[in-house]
Amino acid sequence: MDEILGKITCFVNLSLNGFFEGANHDISWHNVNEEFNRFAIGMLRETDVILFGRRTYELFRDYWPNIPKDPKAPPSDLEIAALINNVQKIVFSKTLDKVEEKENWKNVKVVHNVNPEEIEVLKQQHSGKLDVGGNNVLITFLNMKLVDEIQVMINPILIPEGNSFLKGIQEKTKLRLLGTKVFESGNVLHRYGVIKSY
Repeated sequence: MDEILGKITCFVNLSLNGFFEGANHDISWHNVNEEFNRFAIGMLRETDVILFGRRTYELFRDYWPNIPKDPKAPPSDLEIAALINNVQKIVFSKTLDKVEEKENWKNVKVVHNVNPEEIEVLKQQHSGKLDVGGNNVLITFLNMKLVDEIQVMINPILIPEGNSFLKGIQEKTKLRLLGTKVFESGNVLHRYGVIKSY
């Protein structure tokens, strides 16, 4: 029987016109509620490692460690914060020299370059998901043919300007639809497997 390897995945919230964030990195339009949080908890329970780009890493670092200190935080946010705190976190950055661990932000290290051989070794070490967080680092992983699955959550909104998802991929990449889920909020999740050779 073949050894089960970790799967490199990505999840992103998108507007209907293809932006993952608005002007000035605005994500206030993301359609997040308790239903979404339960979905996020399910994803995190299947995740062994989060592979961050620098900016997404800093957004998580500046937000989630503070949630346990907030007396008004809902239980689902507290659960998400605990899962993110405990999961292994790797931030890929050429500009960050070091990362700091604290009580609510553990198991994190910085790597300066994406090395495909090292990523394959990391996959061998895990049977759960290795989730890529950040558009630029995802493009790097896609261009190196390291990504196995892309999940896009289409939010029922159009925004006038912003940053386009996956602008900068180097070649055509075929995908296979793995599933679709409609949320009561109006969000629609599409899961795609990446076809790496054809």
